[in-house]
Amino acid sequence: MNFGVGIVGLGRIGRGVLRNNFTQAVGGRFDIKVVCDVMPINQVAYLLSHDSTYGNPPFSITIDGEHLIVDGKPIKYQRVDRRRGNPQDAGLGDLREFELDVLFDATGTATNDDFRTIIRQNIAKKTLCTWNVTGLDISLVYGVNNDQYDPTKHDVICSSTCTGNALTPIFHILEQHIGIDYARVITIHPTLSDQKVLDGYHVNPQYGRTFNESIIPTSTNVGHSTTLVIPALTGKIDSFSYRVPNCIVSAMDISARLARNTTIEECSDLFNHYAQNSLNGIISCDYGSFGHQKVSIDYLKTPYSAVILMQYLTAHGCQLGLSLMHDNEWAYCCRVLDILGVLSSAKEKHSCARNS
Repeated sequence: MNFGVGIVGLGRIGRGVLRNNFTQAVGGRFDIKVVCDVMPINQVAYLLSHDSTYGNPPFSITIDGEHLIVDGKPIKYQRVDRRRGNPQDAGLGDLREFELDVLFDATGTATNDDFRTIIRQNIAKKTLCTWNVTGLDISLVYGVNNDQYDPTKHDVICSSTCTGNALTPIFHILEQHIGIDYARVITIHPTLSDQKVLDGYHVNPQYGRTFNESIIPTSTNVGHSTTLVIPALTGKIDSFSYRVPNCIVSAMDISARLARNTTIEECSDLFNHYAQNSLNGIISCDYGSFGHQKVSIDYLKTPYSAVILMQYLTAHGCQLGLSLMHDNEWAYCCRVLDILGVLSSAKEKHSCARNS
């Protein structure tokens, strides 16, 4: 069944989704018809072909006029400017000709009103974004609540965040089987593009400090991302983040007070069971290598939303300690594609039911 996808915003996540789409299947897992950004097309092709973090892609990229040729497939490139606000003024109105089922927005700048306008103006039937936009219809974390997606009700959809996809499956397991009274979550996150190479002005002054000289404390939305999917945890999660000078792979340190006493054995059995069954491919229980703990770069390009460092799992009565790692770009892009799969399957089922 034809399922047309467009991408707006070709930063790290937009390019990562495009790259993973063609890495996962010859010719692409999904039919990406058009991609959009403010950059000229030759710079887009350059950044897709040469990636400082992941290396060159395992497929060819060339340019033919206004098309990127990715693994032999032509994809229209449209220059747009999200800062103009109105989708028509931004250049998104031209996408109407592609009859998109989903417009995936990785810019981080659009509002709920922008997304509703895109749908109302028939630019795309659904929108999927990478942040907790106020007013969204549903936030989906693959493996946890993707079965709650209803194509008749949900038009503005969020694929949560990279840290939300890491934490939510873990807290889903614990809440289902033991219960969580309170948790303090610290994320250790790589440098992001809004930070400064040298000290300078920034709206958030600590981001204006030289990024490779300091560990920078900041806020994080991981708690909010989790409670959007597990509302029972609202008011029970405190979180903050350290930005650290490495380019990829995040870590997460969790201290939780559970609803009852537990043991390392019970928690270990739970995590291993889910990793081998319903959350297979989404979480992983890691026991190190040759008797030693691996380091963050060893999880480069891992597809798991969360890798649990089992050596550092602790349990004392109702107190639980957990350490996680995850490739905050690669794994998240894999989950975005999984959510696109959910939307595609739901469209097919809905169409079959309507025609029967």
